[in-house]
Amino acid sequence: MEQIKRKKAESLKSSFTYAMLFTVFMIIILSFLSIWGCTALQKWVMPDKNQAYLHLTTTYFDGTQTTSTQLVTFGQEDSIPLIEAFEGNNKIKPSIKEISKYSIDKIENSFDSLSPKRKAAYSLLSAAMVGLPAIYSIAGVLLCALWFYRKKLQKPIEILSEATENIAKENLDFTVVYNGKDEMGDLCDSFEMMRQTLYANNQKVWNMLEERRMLQASVAHDLRNPISIIEGYTEYLQQNIPKGILSQEKLLHTVENLSTAAKRLEHYTNSIQDIQSLEDLEIHPEERDLPNFLIEMTEDFTHMAEQMEVEVHISIPACQKRIDGQILYRILENLFTNALRFAKRKIDISFSLEESMLCILVEDDGKGFAEKVIKNQERYTLSINGTDRHMGMGLIISRILCKKHGGTLKLSNRPEGGAKAEVRVSVK
Repeated sequence: MEQIKRKKAESLKSSFTYAMLFTVFMIIILSFLSIWGCTALQKWVMPDKNQAYLHLTTTYFDGTQTTSTQLVTFGQEDSIPLIEAFEGNNKIKPSIKEISKYSIDKIENSFDSLSPKRKAAYSLLSAAMVGLPAIYSIAGVLLCALWFYRKKLQKPIEILSEATENIAKENLDFTVVYNGKDEMGDLCDSFEMMRQTLYANNQKVWNMLEERRMLQASVAHDLRNPISIIEGYTEYLQQNIPKGILSQEKLLHTVENLSTAAKRLEHYTNSIQDIQSLEDLEIHPEERDLPNFLIEMTEDFTHMAEQMEVEVHISIPACQKRIDGQILYRILENLFTNALRFAKRKIDISFSLEESMLCILVEDDGKGFAEKVIKNQERYTLSINGTDRHMGMGLIISRILCKKHGGTLKLSNRPEGGAKAEVRVSVK
């Protein structure tokens, strides 16, 4: 049987919540880093308005001048570097007689004061601080949705899609297997239950049609003999009555044979009606005390066999089980009557309980079932031949009732000789 498998998954709600929380966390982290980086770059592009360039010009007595420039910040104390002159490896101290001049160029903190390249870089960084978080949000949602679909939804959707295609093709020979407990798992389990129900219904309809087909074939076979007899005697009477050669005794004998054949036809017709009514029969189980109920039921059978030894063996502890008493009685009555017809001296009835199944054995010391009966016991067969009717209507009806009660009927022969009918019916 083909199996459609799926991996174990967590709850869709919790998985989706965790995925969204992780996505939001990553968006916040990336947005913070992006804004911080863009702000730092903007400060580098546009100088600080609290800074200025300090120009120092020193004129010595010999007329020489030195100039130095230093970037200083307002409100902070900065030391001015000492200018030193060297002659060879000897440091020459400047003359005390010198004149120093200072000038300050304030840095303009204005976008208009920037160069075109810096303006473009500054604008791009400003746009990035707004656009990157939006891009992260959109990309995060899309990636989260894609991950969630591929990890949590894709596999069960493929399973359900394949299962739907199989059902559309009238193929129910597969299994939907999904071991997770999320919402998709519940859906797959419900789908599997639906498939099993459809499969069981199809099997039930198929079995019913097959049984009806076998019943029709059996009826056609069993009706052939009495019809042939009636046709033969009718033709015989039509040919001989006009000639006046039939004696009164011969005529009565022929009429009796016609009556017997007609009764056989009536019996077969009633049997067909019984089977049709059994198919519509409903089981009504009731609480029964075991084994008391079985003891009371078998008392009737012991009275039926006045000249036969009947042994009843019950190995069931005291308990209560739900059983349709009328159905069970009818099953046992048919089996016991059938055994009574063929038993020589003894009939054994045994009861046992196996979990939720009540097991019943009806055995006799007769000649046993014919090989054809055992081989074709699942078929509707009203008779095997004119002398061996061990597989009669009673056994057919018992088998139908066993199925109605959730059980089976199995026919076999005992090793020491005799027939054995094993009944298993569902009890709860």
